[in-house]
Amino acid sequence: MEQILVHLVKGLLGAGLAYWVYRDCTKKRMRHTNVWIIGTFVFPPIAFAYYLYQMTAGRKTELSMKQKFEMELRRQTEQWKKTVAEERRQMELLKKREQEKNKLTLEEIESIKAERLAMKAKRLKELEEERRLQQEEIAKKMRISTDAANNMKMFE
Repeated sequence: MEQILVHLVKGLLGAGLAYWVYRDCTKKRMRHTNVWIIGTFVFPPIAFAYYLYQMTAGRKTELSMKQKFEMELRRQTEQWKKTVAEERRQMELLKKREQEKNKLTLEEIESIKAERLAMKAKRLKELEEERRLQQEEIAKKMRISTDAANNMKMFE
């Protein structure tokens, strides 16, 4: 009879603790409510662990206005850092593209310079030929030799 009474008391104690845990969990809207209730009914000392849990981790922490402001400021700062990093990456890509274009432009400039030098050399040859023809013509008019006309340095 004593054993039945001991088991009955343990059962009532477990049921009472489980009911207390149930009401407290639903009132505070805690996570894992069913686990706490079943654990408390099966093993009543778990009610102590539940009490510790709901006193510490189970509560939602209320932040002050200053803490909320600092948290928002940190979030905005992180967002700004990400934005700046993305902009820097975009600028680096743009810079590389522009440098590639500049390389092409420099190559084009070099080819234009080479073309101009060739045209200049060609023009100088044409001018030399024209000068030679003018000297021969003057030499014929003056009836002197071409060498004498060259020595007179009329065109220099």
